[in-house]
Amino acid sequence: MLAAMLSGCQKSDTWNYTVCRIALPGIEDTTTKFRLLTRFDDITDPARITLLYQIVPTIDQTSTPKDDASSSLITPQAPLPIHSFTCLFSTPETPNDPARLIGIETSRFGDVSTAHLTLLNRFWLDRVGRAALDSYVDADQHGLLPNVQEVGSKFAYGLQLAINGLSRGAIYGLLAMSFTLIYGLIGRINLAFGEIVMTAALSAVIFGLLLSSNIGWNVGWIVVGATVAATFVGSGLSHLTWRTVFGPLGRKAAGGRAVIVASLGCVLFIQEFVRIVISARNFNLPPLWSFSIPVLRSDHFVVHVLGFDLLSIGMAIIIGTGLFWVMAKTRFGKQWRAISQDRVAAALCGVSRQRIESQSFVLAGFLCGVTGAIMALRYGVINFHSGTLFGFKALVAAILGGIGHMRGAWLGGFIIGLSEAFWSGYFGGAYRDVAVFGLLAAVLVLRPGGLMGVSDEKDSLFSTRSGQI
Repeated sequence: MLAAMLSGCQKSDTWNYTVCRIALPGIEDTTTKFRLLTRFDDITDPARITLLYQIVPTIDQTSTPKDDASSSLITPQAPLPIHSFTCLFSTPETPNDPARLIGIETSRFGDVSTAHLTLLNRFWLDRVGRAALDSYVDADQHGLLPNVQEVGSKFAYGLQLAINGLSRGAIYGLLAMSFTLIYGLIGRINLAFGEIVMTAALSAVIFGLLLSSNIGWNVGWIVVGATVAATFVGSGLSHLTWRTVFGPLGRKAAGGRAVIVASLGCVLFIQEFVRIVISARNFNLPPLWSFSIPVLRSDHFVVHVLGFDLLSIGMAIIIGTGLFWVMAKTRFGKQWRAISQDRVAAALCGVSRQRIESQSFVLAGFLCGVTGAIMALRYGVINFHSGTLFGFKALVAAILGGIGHMRGAWLGGFIIGLSEAFWSGYFGGAYRDVAVFGLLAAVLVLRPGGLMGVSDEKDSLFSTRSGQI
């Protein structure tokens, strides 16, 4: 629902608007200066853009006699007339294809002929290009700068980094809750969640491309369909790992070393399966949303919130809040907490450990599917090893916040995302990962239980999953 609502908010980018601004001096006199009166924010139909403009008189035309006896007889200069210039554009077949200028209507010269339009496209738009913007008064303005409050440059830059960090941290937080959901139940870390995210993201890309080839580039349907496909694949694959690996190991009371080795085996199996059976190449999904919301600006630097930033942050808040409610208020949540606290006592009270474990793996796979869908739709490039480093960073977020604690994992994801964004913004991206893992080391040295202070007594490579009933 959130994806469908955001898809209805999409606005056109500045491509058509810029092409129309460049075409205007090619129709008018290139030695003339123009004052553009139409702002980009005023454009409602990207396929039909109408520019209102004035022709600015030259100095000779605006010069007036010096003060003398006759100057009192000069009447004030009349306001400049307003002209219109309308550009008609074709509808692009895919989001990446630029629209073509197919017609021009002017208030001064009438409709531009097809031959004139062909010459304009070939010899003006393609050759002169953005140099034609020099014909405008205040060519850098032109209404492209949004009408938002202006602030200091440092504050604007920091706010943009914070928005980027929150968007990425929301994705980390969703996956970190998957690690926490399983660790809190069985006391083990499933390292295969990163690969489940990769598989879900890959399914989102493939399903999105299939939808686009059948129904066209309907953004709402593609986003919703890709998300549903990713959650289905993520939930199913996560349940499959429990049924074939973690469930049998739990029934045999396997030690922590066996579970870690088995989860690494799942990682390698999923990676190699995707590489050999599907493909080792990159799968690319064209960017679907081009709209952004301006927040603040500092001179020409504008702070924007992208459509997928809203999607990732919104889904993290909605799903995180929903998961907190499920774990606190529902029967499943109470049984999950009972098993997490005391397996034997929970079994004596009639709680089925296998059923709760199965449902927990499905729920964790659902979170992986949502994460994979946002990754695919946000970044658009997925390959068979995309989930490895991403999964480790989400695991860092879970440990940083306090492994086994839902709110801690959620908080840790946002901290990792913000750390990456600010480090990359101020120090460059070369040592970004070093800074993230260094932050984890520093926090664990100062607070071994994580920020939420959760104990890790049951996380031992040498302990067995005792009390399995």
